[in-house]
Amino acid sequence: VFNLAEHTYPQIGYTSSALAGGKVHWVFVNGDAYGHNVHGISETDLRFSTSQAPGGVERSGRCINCHATLANAQSGCEGCHVPHHHADNNSSNVIGQENGWYRFLGSVMQRDDQVGPPPEGVIGIEVSDWEQNALSNRHNTYQGKPGPYTNYLETGSINQKCAGCHGNFHNETLANSVWIRHPGDAIIPDSGEFVSFTAYNPLVPVARLNVTSEDASFSTINRGSDMVSCISCHRAHGSPYPAMLRWGYRDWPGNDSYTQQPAINGCAVCHTTKD
Repeated sequence: VFNLAEHTYPQIGYTSSALAGGKVHWVFVNGDAYGHNVHGISETDLRFSTSQAPGGVERSGRCINCHATLANAQSGCEGCHVPHHHADNNSSNVIGQENGWYRFLGSVMQRDDQVGPPPEGVIGIEVSDWEQNALSNRHNTYQGKPGPYTNYLETGSINQKCAGCHGNFHNETLANSVWIRHPGDAIIPDSGEFVSFTAYNPLVPVARLNVTSEDASFSTINRGSDMVSCISCHRAHGSPYPAMLRWGYRDWPGNDSYTQQPAINGCAVCHTTKD
């Protein structure tokens, strides 16, 4: 994650390939808009208040350390990750509490005297190379859960983890029945513009309800139950594109500003009639 070297993007199997969550490399190269600002790695993003994350609510006191910023000494990487022990990188192994939660994305609300992994966290399956060479049948598997959320990380959804800071992107998506923000943890309809969305695309991952070992690197989309996720459009650590997007949204339909290849319209992977 903390690496100043150039990376291959998207991932095509080189040893220099960026992994699933992206890299904060692009924060150093392109600026604050290209990744999370994490204490010990990058400075505070001065565009935003340290008491309110983008798409979040104003926080105060110790809540700021977990729900508003990752750029102070009390948050940093452990504002999201609670390391315990590595699970075996077995592509059929569903990683939950027993294995320290998916990518250590566990509850940071644990007591200092707590033994073992946190009681709540994110559920998923890790592909053995962490998507260094992601394909439609070789990729991480993420759990999602349609809202509303009622408790802290009770769903195992990676979207609920993101909503801890950026909650408006989950629960404030509608105004007078009109979309004002793209929803997270929303089921992909089995109708209309989505009916041609059949094959899993690792550049635009979707989340799956109640992940089991049979969901490891699934290659076919289950419309009507699979969900759009925060990470369907964003890299968690950073990307070559503004807002940590996975593709050159602003460049389409011209040339991609990073790869100098024809730009990819990642939106049309799901919204198949809008390309």
